[in-house]
Amino acid sequence: MGHEAYIANVIIILVSAVFVVSLFRALNVSAVVGYLIAGLLIGPQSLGFITDTETIELLGEFGVVFLLFTIGLKMPMRRFQVLRRYVFGLGLMQVFVTISVISVIAYSFNFAPASAVLVGSALALSSTAVGLQLLSEHGDLTQKYGRVSFAVLLFQDLAVVVLLVLLTTISTPDQDLVEALSAAGLKAAVVLILIVLFGQLILRPLFRIVASQKAEIFMAVSILIVLVTSLATDAAGLSKELGAFLAGLLLSETEYRHQVEADIQPFYGLLLGLFFMTVGMNIDVRIIVDKATEIASLLGAMLLVKALIIFGLCKAFKIATASALRTTFLLAAGGEFAFVVLGPAVDQKLVLPETAQVIYLSVAISMALTPFLNSFGKWLSERLDLKESDTKLASSQDEIDDLRNHVIVAGFGRIGKMICRLLADRMIPFVAIDNNMNRVLEGRARGLPVYYGDATRDVVWRSLGAEKASSAVISLEVPKITLRASLMVRRKFPNINVSVRINDDAYEAKLTQAGASVVKPENFEPSLQLASSVLKDVGTNEAEVSQIIDAFRRSYTGQTVTETAEDIQKPA
Repeated sequence: MGHEAYIANVIIILVSAVFVVSLFRALNVSAVVGYLIAGLLIGPQSLGFITDTETIELLGEFGVVFLLFTIGLKMPMRRFQVLRRYVFGLGLMQVFVTISVISVIAYSFNFAPASAVLVGSALALSSTAVGLQLLSEHGDLTQKYGRVSFAVLLFQDLAVVVLLVLLTTISTPDQDLVEALSAAGLKAAVVLILIVLFGQLILRPLFRIVASQKAEIFMAVSILIVLVTSLATDAAGLSKELGAFLAGLLLSETEYRHQVEADIQPFYGLLLGLFFMTVGMNIDVRIIVDKATEIASLLGAMLLVKALIIFGLCKAFKIATASALRTTFLLAAGGEFAFVVLGPAVDQKLVLPETAQVIYLSVAISMALTPFLNSFGKWLSERLDLKESDTKLASSQDEIDDLRNHVIVAGFGRIGKMICRLLADRMIPFVAIDNNMNRVLEGRARGLPVYYGDATRDVVWRSLGAEKASSAVISLEVPKITLRASLMVRRKFPNINVSVRINDDAYEAKLTQAGASVVKPENFEPSLQLASSVLKDVGTNEAEVSQIIDAFRRSYTGQTVTETAEDIQKPA
């Protein structure tokens, strides 16, 4: 392809993306759907503006890589550790059970055993790209369902290496499965250990040197780290996405992660959009018409079977019904790994091309439906929330049982909301409590973990996991209640760092004597100092705290009038 053709393709992609995505944004529909529709319109199967999609697909794959890297940056290792129960428990069960059930169903439809297993493997996986994009887009990664969904998606990425080994073994009948899996596991373990050692021994000194250079060199090194780690895991038979996630995890423990995230952001946003557009380009409208019945049947069966399995497993892991529903609707659709698993299977004649095309289209359509399914799940969980009185603290235990080193925010007034927003932006786990039901319902409507309860009662704090929490923010309206709550927390939960916001100086000495770490009057800048104290309590270093607060201050002062100067004068 000549240079002119490349330029023409770039122009077509940008124009279609800007027009279609802007239209969908105006209709309050996820940008993911806009990218998919834009790709469908300009692709070789529709209007045919772009016929050569190979280069675009390659760039799009790196969009998912950069997305996983960014997620890793926002999730330091100490926060990732609390998910291990869901990663290796719920995630493992979801993959195993779903593959088994779909394989049996495929076998009953006269698929050969090997083909049935491959079809089951392809359909069992969900879309990491769509799922994480929606969670990031809506700020839901700190919610219970967001953490559970992320854990399942992460294990699915890990499972791909096993599936690819199975594919190789199936296509080579004389190869021993145990031997192949052992070799692949050993190779993967060596690569992962090398990446961790590389991060611990080299990354921090490297960035310390680079930080003194020009900004473009810092950006180049950041991109280089992503590419090297993703290609290393790819060479070991693991997914590129997993390598990028590990690199992000390693950098999340350094003071440079915010600068790295800022440098990477433009690249991953553009490349991720390209990925969704390439998925749309692979949708052949003519085959959809010709095979409408088969596609609709497979699509419906896949969504139903996966939804029942995921919901059942969530309940088996004692996840609240509302969170289980949201996880179910987010993960029920197919994912991009279906193309990875079935591509080689078609080449080796294990799956017929016609069958693969029906599966591809069903998966692609399900990915396009995921934002709508996610919205429906949210709507349904909100209705269920009200019916089950899930805002009551007595039913919140299963929402917080996996939390460690989290923050408890007592008072969801103006200051409490600001603290929660800052914590959510940094993916720091938290729960909030208030005795004003309107505020609780407002927080729940935004998808935040806000519960109704009395902040002066130790049983309430115990239900919020106070024994495992690292920090508490007390931002209540009445000074006497603030003092009572502070005294109770210091007496019953001495390991918690307590930060207090109060608008009455007469109580400052008493609060200090009660053991409160910080006592600040009510105005904007001291409230940010209060937030700084909380960030330090959860292990954030001084330089990073300054970067976070400065960024939050800029974004906060850029909000609407009702969120800035006028509100600063209002009581919490």
